[in-house]
Amino acid sequence: MKKKAILYVRVSTDEQAEKGYSLADQEERLIRHCERNGIEPVGLYREDYSAKTMQRPALTELREYVRKNKHDIDQLLFVKWDRFSRNIRDSYYLIDEFRKMAVETCAIEQPLDLNVPESKIMLAIYVATPEVENDRRSLNTTRGMRRARKTGRWVSTAPLGYRNSRDENNKPVIIPDKNARLVTQAFKDLSMGVLRIEEVRRKVNLLGLKCGRSQFNRLVRNPVYIGKIFIPEALDEPEQIVKGLHEPIIDENTFWQVQEIINGRKPKTTTKIKSNDLFPLRGFLQCSQCGATLTGSSSRGRLGKRYSYYHCANGCTERLPAQQVNADFVQLFRDISTDERMFDLYTDVLSDLFKRYEDDREQRQLYIEAQIEKNNKHIEEAMDMMMEKQIGTDDYKLIKARYDEKNLKLLRDKVRLQDIGSNGKYMRGCVKYLKSLEQTYLKASTPLKKIMVGSIFEEKLVYEKTGYRTPKYTPVVECITLKNNELEKIKTGMLEKNFEPSGMVVPAGIEPASSESESEILSIVLRNH
Repeated sequence: MKKKAILYVRVSTDEQAEKGYSLADQEERLIRHCERNGIEPVGLYREDYSAKTMQRPALTELREYVRKNKHDIDQLLFVKWDRFSRNIRDSYYLIDEFRKMAVETCAIEQPLDLNVPESKIMLAIYVATPEVENDRRSLNTTRGMRRARKTGRWVSTAPLGYRNSRDENNKPVIIPDKNARLVTQAFKDLSMGVLRIEEVRRKVNLLGLKCGRSQFNRLVRNPVYIGKIFIPEALDEPEQIVKGLHEPIIDENTFWQVQEIINGRKPKTTTKIKSNDLFPLRGFLQCSQCGATLTGSSSRGRLGKRYSYYHCANGCTERLPAQQVNADFVQLFRDISTDERMFDLYTDVLSDLFKRYEDDREQRQLYIEAQIEKNNKHIEEAMDMMMEKQIGTDDYKLIKARYDEKNLKLLRDKVRLQDIGSNGKYMRGCVKYLKSLEQTYLKASTPLKKIMVGSIFEEKLVYEKTGYRTPKYTPVVECITLKNNELEKIKTGMLEKNFEPSGMVVPAGIEPASSESESEILSIVLRNH
């Protein structure tokens, strides 16, 4: 009586490409074996899947078939043991599973009598050898890619905004592609500090940059766009960032501004507020009774006329006619931009500040660069000590983290210095913009009106019967609303030490200016512009 057998052939895509394995070749050898040995094939299962796991579609189907027909099958045949499995534990498990169903597992080119205990040694060799080869090949590949990254070469799939290419030596390199412009636009929009990260993603998606939420969150944090490559921690090597060989598409100033924003700084406006042309101030008004934020809605009167009101979200009796509140709000802009001479003085003050700032900006930058270089040397010394076993890996990580944090603060200060220096030429345009606030506001769309309100007022506005309470402006606008004679005194240097509202005085020395310094105020002016 002929034995009945199930034939199993397996090959992965990589094996077809690298070793020339094919399902047809294995099938032909198994059929010839059955013909020579009087075995009747009753089923054939083809697998195009890795043997590193038992969760293979054809193998799962085969096991189920054998369970249902275990009395009609004598053998499970395959060419070699690595076609069956490349994991010793899985191999023993599957062999035992088929043995319990009275099915013998046989590799026709590596025959073993599994009833002989010593055969398990040969089985382990047959199964483990390909596994070891795979692990060694994977380790060599990983190490090779890490070495390439250390030289500044990007060796994996290009990130959005780049495409994979080859240099003159036929080595992998990435170059900007058609999406580079949209990636640059995304960073620019985020650096403004107005739109939230999800709003920027949707905007560039509509322009053609197809990017999911998680992918976009990784994109805006990836230093590859400023020409650097992040190398993760591996074994006894710490993580590091190296200068890449590819062309950056984002300048470092913009990149670090974006990091500050997404790591804590919030946009100046609450973008969750729904835009409605009838209620441009919705979300910026505060209830005079309970302090809650006012919302807005419209109702129809007896004669069919619609009336719009700002009212308290908590249910207070606060109910303000929207038309009157909106009209009175424009008067606040007039308070800022009434005196032409004031703006001339303000322009002179800003010009003096820029001039003074430029005089010592270069010295400050040199100081910061020297400090960064000094910190990097400390990190290098700690790495040498770790390599010589003078300190442990954990100690090195602590040292590196401390100096990395110091360098990050220094880089942020450097960004602020460069930002002021590169934007000084826009100063007069900024003042011109401030002169025409009222007209700009009246002509603006509702979303733009909200941006203007959020950039000018420090706190929510309170409206009473007699009009608006005295608002709290942002530091820059507060400076603009000073009396002319105060600006005159600033211009002549009379109030350099006692001028509290603007906080314009620069501390002595070459340390980076604080958040209340003139550089911060000028940054706000230019950013709002």
